[in-house]
Amino acid sequence: MAEIGTDCGLILIHDLVNDGGPYGFVLAPDPSKNGPAISIQRSLDEEDEIQMYLFATVLLADDLRNPDGTDHTDDRETMYNMLLDYLEQTEDIAIGTFMGTYLGLGQVGHTATELHLVEASYISLKFANLTTYHPPINSDLFFGSLWQADTPADDAFTWETSVWR
Repeated sequence: MAEIGTDCGLILIHDLVNDGGPYGFVLAPDPSKNGPAISIQRSLDEEDEIQMYLFATVLLADDLRNPDGTDHTDDRETMYNMLLDYLEQTEDIAIGTFMGTYLGLGQVGHTATELHLVEASYISLKFANLTTYHPPINSDLFFGSLWQADTPADDAFTWETSVWR
């Protein structure tokens, strides 16, 4: 499973992509921020509802290095096709970041800008909350709560150990 800081910097999840499992992308380094970054922008609409936008730039390349220095398992084409599958989804996207996991995101208007070079692609993404805004939840809690059809891992939550809201 994708793990922030180990083999990715951003995780996308949607029921209709990757069999509902998480898929990790490496964030592009941001030279102005001394490393990879995500950007969150919040605003109030006319009804005083919070609108949140999440911006991130992912890096796709053959021979890509993970944040922990190991080789990334997928090639550029595989990552690009997976990203396009996520970008086809307009709602109910969960996004795992080092700040937590944001739920209920989707796309409104402009959603991606792609820069394709010979050796790599930089794709800047924009997601927005499409429902009531909720702050991110702890990623360990979220990923531990994902339904597992097979025998759960030793550290996964079960019916007896899960917290229900």
